[in-house]
Amino acid sequence: MSLPSNEKIGGVSLILGSLLLTVYAALFPVLLPVGSGTHDFVQVVLNPNWIRLALVAFVGVLLMLGGFYAVYSRLRSKAGVVGAIGFLFVEAAYLLQACKITWELFLYPIIASHPESAFLLREAIIKHDPAVIMFRVAASLTIFIGVVLFCLTLYRSDEYPKAAAILFFVGALVYQVVEKLTLLDTEKY
Repeated sequence: MSLPSNEKIGGVSLILGSLLLTVYAALFPVLLPVGSGTHDFVQVVLNPNWIRLALVAFVGVLLMLGGFYAVYSRLRSKAGVVGAIGFLFVEAAYLLQACKITWELFLYPIIASHPESAFLLREAIIKHDPAVIMFRVAASLTIFIGVVLFCLTLYRSDEYPKAAAILFFVGALVYQVVEKLTLLDTEKY
């Protein structure tokens, strides 16, 4: 069975995006001084590896957006309402994730590099702002709802092996666990 080129590109996009997010999650605690006794988030952000890792995550998220579109385009006729809602939530989740990474990529280094604004990161003023908290809660909810519904749609479809849904769910779970463990290290900031 031959796949159309947009589905091939989407599949490659999903695989590469997943690999980049895995690399990001694995290298974050290795390349950045989290958990090393340094409790200054500003120093973590000023580390040259911060921008490199954020760029890896950003490209990974953008690739995932395209990959999910390709998968859904193949499932659309059989996905039903659950599949459509799952697709919308998973796309919204990755869009919100891309927004968050743009802060980390473009705004945090500027804030950290100026002593008069560094306190916003050092004292977690941005992180504890009610609007930012609401944003993070919305992002977490869309990720959870999107992953569960999209995995259910993948699992029920005849287009992909059932293992694809299981691997996607396990990958999302592992990524979240690693991210939460990393956040526990950065909670000190």
